[in-house]
Amino acid sequence: MTRHLIFVCSVSALAIIRGGCAAPPSSDTTLRSVAVGAGLSIGSAAHDELVMGDQDPQYLAVLTREFDSVTPYTAMKWGQIHPTPDRYDFTGADAIVELAEANQMRVRGHTLIWGGAVDPPNPDYVNEASNPEELRALMTDHIETVMGRYRGRVDRWDVVNEMLTLLGDPGDTDGLQDHVFLRQLGPGYIAEALELAHAVDPDARLFINENFVLKPGPKQDRYFELVQELLSRDIPLHGVGFQTHLYFLPAGGANAIDAPTEAEMEDALSRFAALGVDVEITELNVHTWRFQGDRDDRLAQQAEVYGAAARACLSVPACLALTVWLFTDRYPTTVESLFGQDGEPLLFDDEYVPKPAYGAVLAALGAGRPGASP
Repeated sequence: MTRHLIFVCSVSALAIIRGGCAAPPSSDTTLRSVAVGAGLSIGSAAHDELVMGDQDPQYLAVLTREFDSVTPYTAMKWGQIHPTPDRYDFTGADAIVELAEANQMRVRGHTLIWGGAVDPPNPDYVNEASNPEELRALMTDHIETVMGRYRGRVDRWDVVNEMLTLLGDPGDTDGLQDHVFLRQLGPGYIAEALELAHAVDPDARLFINENFVLKPGPKQDRYFELVQELLSRDIPLHGVGFQTHLYFLPAGGANAIDAPTEAEMEDALSRFAALGVDVEITELNVHTWRFQGDRDDRLAQQAEVYGAAARACLSVPACLALTVWLFTDRYPTTVESLFGQDGEPLLFDDEYVPKPAYGAVLAALGAGRPGASP
């Protein structure tokens, strides 16, 4: 295995010098250092091509300074890591895991099974599997190979991602997303994947992960029902992920369900935590294109939402981690590329200057958990 030796310099959060390094910030001014005091892991998704390359040293500097956890943005998705039945490409995933190990960061494996995958989509050989035996063999080989490579190095996995319909409509699939895994293996594919994952790495924390489930309604209820069912059958499920892409569409039918209040977020996290599982905010970002006013006004509104999400997590003892879905506006998110618009959804602008949202999350972390001893 080729190892990527990465040397990261520290860059001031408030006085970044483009293309170089400034004096390191004091130890109490980063998200990472302040989160420790709150008993929270703070993470970000990361682009493997930027981790491997040297085209943007600031990217690595900010990532490793501000976060103690990293999630591969695309490097572990089936379409990138397993593009053909007989070939795996671990280049990007290896680079992220090695970066994490070199900088005392944990890794969230994302994701093993996602029937409706985008960016990249699942390969044709998966989508065109013609019978249950073929698809089950592919799923087994994939989970065993990917998890086996990182056993003991990746401590938690999104085993199944986005298993429910977009808006929670039951349709004729009982609220489950219609794709090849459901059609060929039935609803039991979720439990099968979790059991396979547990057999490969019994020490890993196993999650399912879904979007649009922080606001009360039919989709949250279906998610809750699914978790209850899996736990009642003693399926190895240790955690529940809440993606938390907020205001992520410029317009469209999903807008009514993608903006939970702080109280709704706290209630949702508490509801699932009461089942005895970990809960994590796994993919937080907040697009600004639907906020009102000038840019300063929009960024202030964005900061309020980021702060609310952080406070909601901190209010629930079982919420032990918050991951933002990328951290700098320099590189567009998938939805921005799709719509051809800049939603400025992340904590740092495209020059790595921290935005008001950064300050809001830092303040929430600094305040700690309600009722915690000082």
